[in-house]
Amino acid sequence: MSAANERIAELLDRWLASVELHSKYLELDGEQYATVQDWPKHQRPTKWVVELARARLVELKRHLDERQAKGDAAFAESLELMAFLTTLLGSEHIDRFIPLATGKAPAAATPAGPPEPPAEPRKSTGDTTTKQKLAVRPRPAAASGQGSRAKAAPAAAKSVPARPKSSDKVIALVISDAVRFLSWGREWPQLASSIARLADRPAEPEVLAILRAHRAEIEARARRPPD
Repeated sequence: MSAANERIAELLDRWLASVELHSKYLELDGEQYATVQDWPKHQRPTKWVVELARARLVELKRHLDERQAKGDAAFAESLELMAFLTTLLGSEHIDRFIPLATGKAPAAATPAGPPEPPAEPRKSTGDTTTKQKLAVRPRPAAASGQGSRAKAAPAAAKSVPARPKSSDKVIALVISDAVRFLSWGREWPQLASSIARLADRPAEPEVLAILRAHRAEIEARARRPPD
């Protein structure tokens, strides 16, 4: 099985699992549906839309299996290319789509504890106040150098949180996309935004970091003649 066949087959399986969950969600009322997971903004799909999506996915998966059995690797590559072009050229912002259902409920927010009651001001007599004023002694001012170091110490102690590392699978996927786009004539500055638009790819900043870290490998593979 070619890499394109594996990617398309995995994508279709994920979409089918999502459609099956939407079939179960049809029994929920509006409030239950809204809280079953964190949804993007969309119009809730109706029964016939969900059933139509399932029928077309099953049919497309059957075509993919038939072409794969015949050794036709170009079919999966064409599907992947069409998905990219649809995202890049054909699609406009719409609310009527079937969002990916994962079956994972949104994380519950931690309830905040009750606020602490304000402390009551202590009453003091005139004699006590006078003794407190006499007991206060001004502290000597710290040297300018020591003060600067004391202020700089907490700032230096703060560490910048490290970005989460991309998995090997995500890195390999982004590298493969970049090699393919370069072989099609795409310019290097356009790679990050183009790859981030594809389905199941990371956000553009993460794609850009992967491209920078593996630029030499990507350019070498893009210049290599096909087998």
